[in-house]
Amino acid sequence: MHGWLSSPKTYILTPLLLALVFVLACGGADATAVPPAATSTSQQQAQPTSAPQAAAAQAAAPQATASASATTAPSSAGQVTAPTKAAAPQLVVTPTPQAAAVQPAVSLGKYGGVVNMQQYAGVRQRQIYQSSITVMNQAPVMSMLVMYDPTTPDQTDITCDLCASWELADDGVTYTFRMNPDGKWHDGTPVTARDVVFSFDAMVNPDQFEILKGRSTSSTVNAGLYYEAGNAREIDTLTAEVVTMFPSAAFIAAIAVETSPVMSYKAVMEDGIVQGIMDFGGLIGSGPFNFVEEVKDVSVTYERWDDYWKPGLPYLDGMKHFIITDPGRAIAAYKTGQILTTNWISNLTPKEARKLDDEMDNLSVHWGGPTGGLHIHMNTTKAPFDQWQVRQAVQLAIHRQPIIETTSGGSDAMGYGLPEGFWFSNSADEYANMVGFRESSPGVKDQRDIDAALAYLVEAGIPEGSGVKFKITARNCCGYPDQAVQVKEQLKDTFGWDITLRVMEASAGFDAYWAGDTDMFVQASALNYMDPDGLFSNKVRGTVPQWIGGGRGKFFAVDGVEDLFYAQQIEQDLEERIRMTHEMDTLLQNNGNGTVNIYWTMRDHPVEHRIQNFNFDWNNKKWEHVWCDPMC
Repeated sequence: MHGWLSSPKTYILTPLLLALVFVLACGGADATAVPPAATSTSQQQAQPTSAPQAAAAQAAAPQATASASATTAPSSAGQVTAPTKAAAPQLVVTPTPQAAAVQPAVSLGKYGGVVNMQQYAGVRQRQIYQSSITVMNQAPVMSMLVMYDPTTPDQTDITCDLCASWELADDGVTYTFRMNPDGKWHDGTPVTARDVVFSFDAMVNPDQFEILKGRSTSSTVNAGLYYEAGNAREIDTLTAEVVTMFPSAAFIAAIAVETSPVMSYKAVMEDGIVQGIMDFGGLIGSGPFNFVEEVKDVSVTYERWDDYWKPGLPYLDGMKHFIITDPGRAIAAYKTGQILTTNWISNLTPKEARKLDDEMDNLSVHWGGPTGGLHIHMNTTKAPFDQWQVRQAVQLAIHRQPIIETTSGGSDAMGYGLPEGFWFSNSADEYANMVGFRESSPGVKDQRDIDAALAYLVEAGIPEGSGVKFKITARNCCGYPDQAVQVKEQLKDTFGWDITLRVMEASAGFDAYWAGDTDMFVQASALNYMDPDGLFSNKVRGTVPQWIGGGRGKFFAVDGVEDLFYAQQIEQDLEERIRMTHEMDTLLQNNGNGTVNIYWTMRDHPVEHRIQNFNFDWNNKKWEHVWCDPMC
């Protein structure tokens, strides 16, 4: 395993905890069919066989090298691991990621079987790079340039996927990626450096391509934080050079997130096929599985690609993702063996996941985090939230502790602007005395915060009990309606507001966000990587600034935050970068931000024991590395 390398000009400032994808969306209708119960080994016709030794893959193992010497990263407190059976999740920190060699197929792996999985929401009809929700369906078909290593429990290990190696030049900004010569697309054409160059430019500036013009870009596609279109080139067929705007140890981590796969230049630019899951049949990937069939709001089926270019992979014959949005139905399907795992998140509350773990001897729930957060968002163009004082009053008045207790039994972490336990976090004393988060005694909101909130309303000309009326929107997913009820009741009790709960079908809720058809809404997010870049990017770019800014094409950001965000990205002094990060957080907490953090989530992933070689990671939804023993 190779060390994480960087230019001597670059401090490695990022102990990264990877998690996908910005919006933790939950949507789609409940499945109208249930998967068949898993068949026992004796009923399977195909016999498991040992995986061959992957000598070719070992020979092509990447060597991440650089002419510059490595620098020392800030230390971290530990590593996220799956707890033992029935253990409660813990908020812990992962170390700085390391570039790792591609792992060969494990000799103990067995071939065959089809794994039935839960899909927590319906298929999101979007292009590649447009939405994080597409990843759970596109990942088995696509490949990355680099990826988080699915064969290790260390969630910070980064290795090649389509590349064979990469290196960083002395200037700290020039990356050279050498491609695996065996890589090929499902149509049989080779994967080349031209595909890599095209994909980088398509990620950050789709409008330069007529066929992609007008496509939005998900805030989970963070290549644009470091790369500007036109700064990648094809050195030769199998060598691509990518030049970033400034030195950053977070660049490789950002492009390893599964929202940033490599697309086929030929498919898009020559054959005119827009890549995405609007039309599965037109998706030309280079990943381990082929798409077979989508039954709308019921299931998505995949089969093994026999010509996959990684020797010995994948092990499974296929997968079937069943759309089950109701937690009760999902629990029943796990208990009856109709589903064996989830293709992304389970849609269970932490309490439900722990109970499932306790009640099933043949299933374990893996945990990791923080992988995201729950937030209250306010439309800054709609009264009364068009006044910053009103938004600040909500920030101060929300009592987060009972929401955390109700949702997770206390296992989720307080939604401070800077999560606890990382190199850029606040001190324990600062957290204990943070305005808006305090309790005077367990379960009792600090009256000082309530008094300050009421004073802000008076300043806005909206005294307590002044007849404020609005709707709080909750997508029918992920516990949002229950959480919205708690927010509604708290604001009614504290301010006397008349709030109506509007529950919407999940996809329709997203449409309302983009149309600006909301007053206040409850929505979760995911943390892409635990660095100030990943934590604050959605405050200045992507989806959320538009949702709280009044809809598509309209943006809201607290004054001063955007300038600080881009300045801290290029800051080379560690202490100064931490200071700037704290200043950003202070501005957001005290100046009427349109988003109120409730908590940071620990995420669960149920896995039936027949599934082997599974490691919790918020990425790695390709499923090329797991097998079943006994047969699924």
